[in-house]
Amino acid sequence: MVSETVSHRGHSSPDDRRSGATRGQLLARGVATAGALTAGGILVGGLPKLAASKPSPEQDERVLRWLLEVEYLQAAFYGEAERREALRGELREFAARVGEHERAHVDSLEKTLGGNVGQPPGFDFKSATTDPREFVSTAVDLEEIAVAAFNGQVPNLTTRRVLTTMKIVSVEARHVGWARDLAERNPAPQPADEPATQAQTTAAMQNTGFLE
Repeated sequence: MVSETVSHRGHSSPDDRRSGATRGQLLARGVATAGALTAGGILVGGLPKLAASKPSPEQDERVLRWLLEVEYLQAAFYGEAERREALRGELREFAARVGEHERAHVDSLEKTLGGNVGQPPGFDFKSATTDPREFVSTAVDLEEIAVAAFNGQVPNLTTRRVLTTMKIVSVEARHVGWARDLAERNPAPQPADEPATQAQTTAAMQNTGFLE
């Protein structure tokens, strides 16, 4: 049973269950620090803002390379959770199933980019891949960040690559629903999701503290 998997289930407040505050806080901090990240040179050759320029094959490559960075983070998170074998019950099943999906997303994007993608970044997830509460909270954060990142870049893609990303983001949205249910939050708290720019997403990923 799910309630036996995460010890805090059944003890969260109604506001906690209905809100997307954790992801929202990360993205809000991302908005606040995005300018600093850009000024600091982290976004060298960065992507355009939402629908800022006409899509092109060259822009497709930049966008997909960026989205691959998001997928690397997710795949590494679930992969480590599986390797450390500390989770039980539905959390263990969630990590295995979603990890398989994220690795498939990585493979798909790498194949689309022709394999010329460089080395994935390093990550340190600390206790987030072994502590049930931390794992669930982190899963919600990462999945919602991914949905916002993909939605934010769709306007910058050619029609062909929009179809490529649609196949991924629809599954990411299902991951969000499952993760939020495990966290005893409303799986669909809003009628629409806000997209995020590359700068906002980069900042939110930095704010997790997982990037080495």
